[in-house]
Amino acid sequence: MCRNPAVALAAGLLLATTSLALDWKAKTLSVATAPFQTTQDVAFEFKNNSGKSVTILDIETSCDCLDATADLKVYAPGATGAIKAKFTVGDRIGLYERVVTVVTDEPDSPVRLIMKIDVPAVATLEPARVAWQVNEASAEKSVELTPAAGIEIVFSAARVTNAAFTARLETVVEGKHYRLQIKPGDTSKPISAAIRIFGRDKDGHDVVLSAYADIQ
Repeated sequence: MCRNPAVALAAGLLLATTSLALDWKAKTLSVATAPFQTTQDVAFEFKNNSGKSVTILDIETSCDCLDATADLKVYAPGATGAIKAKFTVGDRIGLYERVVTVVTDEPDSPVRLIMKIDVPAVATLEPARVAWQVNEASAEKSVELTPAAGIEIVFSAARVTNAAFTARLETVVEGKHYRLQIKPGDTSKPISAAIRIFGRDKDGHDVVLSAYADIQ
């Protein structure tokens, strides 16, 4: 009896789709950290829907800032499990995407799991960089410092990495609004500097922000 090729192809595709051993609840997870959080954990959950055991052979991560482990080495048919990943926040700010690669003894191996982490800033600088043109008048330019909503930070010092600039810190509203005044001593040639602003929140967390100055 002749079989319809289209039906055979569809059946083959269905078999390939349903034969994947590990059924992942989600292969991409998005999370956001809280202020001053040092690490972020996620769990990629799955179930072994096949009729045989599945062995985890290896787990790799795309960055030293990410660790990942399996809760078991071998998963029996019908067993559930998770790949647990821990992201080290450190001094990172912004949106990060990290990958966990899971190698098993199954034909559909390896599997790529994606962790997206949003690390909001505890304070904003506006603008974060100020600039002067060569031979422009060396007047002060300001940077506004504002802690994020719900956070109070007392900024107490500003240090310049290049003595060609000076910086002074003004308190506008204690704990809520500060102004950094930056001034070059000479604008006759291109030069750059970073200004580190040091503060502490009411719970004792140290905060270091960076503003930048250029003569261009």
